[in-house]
Amino acid sequence: MERLILKNGRLFLIKSMLFAFTAALFAQVPSQKEQIRLLVWADLDAFPGIFEEPAADVTADTDAPESQPELPAESAQSESEKRSKTWPFDFAINRTKEIAPFLLSGMLNGWSFEYTPYDKSRKVSEYWEVKEIQPFNPETCRLEYRDPVVKEDRLLCWVYCDRSVQQIKNYEYWTSINHPHIHGKGTGKVEDGFDGIKEACSNALKQAVRDYWRTMIKNKPREISGKVLLIREPRVYIKDGQYTVDLDFFIQTDRIIEYSFF
Repeated sequence: MERLILKNGRLFLIKSMLFAFTAALFAQVPSQKEQIRLLVWADLDAFPGIFEEPAADVTADTDAPESQPELPAESAQSESEKRSKTWPFDFAINRTKEIAPFLLSGMLNGWSFEYTPYDKSRKVSEYWEVKEIQPFNPETCRLEYRDPVVKEDRLLCWVYCDRSVQQIKNYEYWTSINHPHIHGKGTGKVEDGFDGIKEACSNALKQAVRDYWRTMIKNKPREISGKVLLIREPRVYIKDGQYTVDLDFFIQTDRIIEYSFF
């Protein structure tokens, strides 16, 4: 009996030590409530024949090379090829600095939308518009780019951003009230570059809003407007020659206008 009690005591001690170690480990990692951790990738090169000047610099841990003087149009292609050998990550760094703030604006402040569904019987065309509630401000939300790695002709890195006090309160508002969770997938043209990614995100949100309200109301509404907060980690990839994004949101519906006749 004494030996059995001794063994249980040792087992209990081990479990307690493991629990304390695990609790201490997770205590060192901020939650999404206080800090956002986002994996972002970008192709190393633009499409052949396209020469792009670097985008405006944004404060980050990774410093992009200095931009070069503007080149004559006739030598753009050859100089672009030479430049890619000297600064192979220039394009990818600047593309990352476009993608990260855009996605973070949806996670920190949210996006607003207005939607008029297509209605053939009433001859109503579809209308869809999505806007940033508040564009990302690098002066109040500092970005940190960490652990860059090249994989399969792409630059991947982790992006960190601390929420402000007001943004933490906004996050608590979305999570404390029972906002419905919606999910959508959208596509955009790869040849459109960053605009193609934005288009894919817009289409993903439209699908999410449309699919959600199809289950809530029987007849098509005349207009729906509201806000969403982008949650979890956005999934961005290329499939069948198109950017494809897989997104999750909390939704807040501000207004629904139904048709007065059928």
